[in-house]
Amino acid sequence: MILLFIVFLVRFIKYQTAEVLVNPAPIVFGEIGQTVTIHSRVKEISNGYTYMSWYRVRPSGKVEVLAYFSSSVVKFNRYSGELPKNSENAYLNVSNAAISDSGHYFAVVRSVEKLTPGFPAVLAVTDPKGLPVMQVFRSRASGTVLCELKGGGPHWSDPQWETEDGEERLKLQPKAETSVDEHGEFIRSSILSLEDGIREVNCVCQHSTGVIIRTRVMQDSKDQCQVLLYLSPMAAVMLLVTVTASGLWAWRQWKQTPITQGMDSNDRI
Repeated sequence: MILLFIVFLVRFIKYQTAEVLVNPAPIVFGEIGQTVTIHSRVKEISNGYTYMSWYRVRPSGKVEVLAYFSSSVVKFNRYSGELPKNSENAYLNVSNAAISDSGHYFAVVRSVEKLTPGFPAVLAVTDPKGLPVMQVFRSRASGTVLCELKGGGPHWSDPQWETEDGEERLKLQPKAETSVDEHGEFIRSSILSLEDGIREVNCVCQHSTGVIIRTRVMQDSKDQCQVLLYLSPMAAVMLLVTVTASGLWAWRQWKQTPITQGMDSNDRI
């Protein structure tokens, strides 16, 4: 029975991974110390279901069991479960939430007849007193830039891109991706391909209060390289002209110098 359940979980995770690529999991935000409620949509919930278990998928892919609830047990450590009748959602309440609680969650409800998995949800626990950290990574080979915002709560926008003047936003904004790292930090990222003619771009995230985090990215200009290639022969010609002129001036000075300046007084007539 345990082996069959493990096989079921493996197949379910593969299915849910493909499903998330098409329909991203909803994000539930919470703050440190609060009680956060997660819901997992379950198809075909009937009144005959009496058991519910919740699972968490680690960034490494490891699946861990968080809690198991029956009709007589609705609380387990910091977790409490709820499966309302005539509802499509199973609920998990996490008390005294910590950043390490961030991650992907899903429920599995069970009756005598079968197991029914629920769709995953993402829990993002953030610190409202701290500022998020923005990091920018650039690939010179491909000309792409990755902007990450780590630790931003629901009041922070996704990473946005703007031109070097800081006023005009790029018309085609890449869709931001979300993830949770091994420490439970919630990350929003955006990848931009720098086009020819764009010298500088800024990655910008804005808080609902108006606070802005901005990081500038500068691109090596092909035009600047062409200018350098154009100036290099000119510099060589100028150097040659300078050396030649200096040599002629030194030769003329030598020709005009009296011979007596190079003799001792005893050698003079």
